[in-house]
Amino acid sequence: MSTNEADTGLLLKGLDGSNPLGFLATVGVAIAAEESFPGLRIGWKRTGSGWRPSLQECGVDDRAFSELILQTLRGAPTTVFDIDNKMPFDAGRFSDALRAEREHSSMVDRRNVDLLASMGTELYPDKKGGQFQDSKFRMVRSGDSAGQGLPFYAKANLAKLDFEHVHLTLFGVWDYRDDGYSLRWDPIGDQRYALRWRDPSKSKFRDGPGMMLAADCLAIEALRWFPTLPVGRQAETTGFQRISRREFYFVWPIWTPMLSTDSVRSLLMLPDLTNEPIDHRSLSKRGVQEVYRSQRIQQNQYYSNFLPAQPI
Repeated sequence: MSTNEADTGLLLKGLDGSNPLGFLATVGVAIAAEESFPGLRIGWKRTGSGWRPSLQECGVDDRAFSELILQTLRGAPTTVFDIDNKMPFDAGRFSDALRAEREHSSMVDRRNVDLLASMGTELYPDKKGGQFQDSKFRMVRSGDSAGQGLPFYAKANLAKLDFEHVHLTLFGVWDYRDDGYSLRWDPIGDQRYALRWRDPSKSKFRDGPGMMLAADCLAIEALRWFPTLPVGRQAETTGFQRISRREFYFVWPIWTPMLSTDSVRSLLMLPDLTNEPIDHRSLSKRGVQEVYRSQRIQQNQYYSNFLPAQPI
């Protein structure tokens, strides 16, 4: 049996709390594991390589844990992503899907309704195309030349996922060798034309960088805790700070107490995280030791990226 941090649980050495994708993947791990481990606790530990998530009440076998996460992800329904290959799409169809999932959801099974809530809001649709206003986490093209966007990419990535992807992402050193659809949540994906060593239209996969398939799959699950809601007539996504009309930041906390998943979900929605200036004294009382902020930049009309995060 392979063990990791036998006395204190599991230390997920592969996940970096200062990386927006690393943080989202950590939230995805908590969501994926909580059904099998109802007493799951999660916190962060400062190591020589930065903040790393620590789990308790989930066993101590890293390979068994990785297998459980894989099976949980592969066994989850793709109903929400089957509505359309692109995102956003017609607000009427989105509203119909919300109503249908509401009828089937319960306190113990609300995955689909939570994912739909994360995707956007049907209120105040786009006046030209009638599409719903979608999440700030949608950073890929709404639909590529084949009409494929985030929903299609999420399903395609999941179909490729295997044990080694998951285990390396959680416990190894990220090598960015996976071939899949990057959802552009890792700052390393900011490969603007002027910063690349060769013409991207002529680049091949081996030219890199690739992506971390399991991290993106886990981050999709994390979206369940980041709903998009109407504020006035404008859609706002949980976890994002609006500085101006076009300036947005993803903001997230690093906490050291070992918290339940319910407590973590509440923590992510604290308005203190996005207030200006941040009240560190108030957050410290809740166990928050660090707050990171990553700017969401729009490269062009189709794609966005996160810049490297800064502690604030």
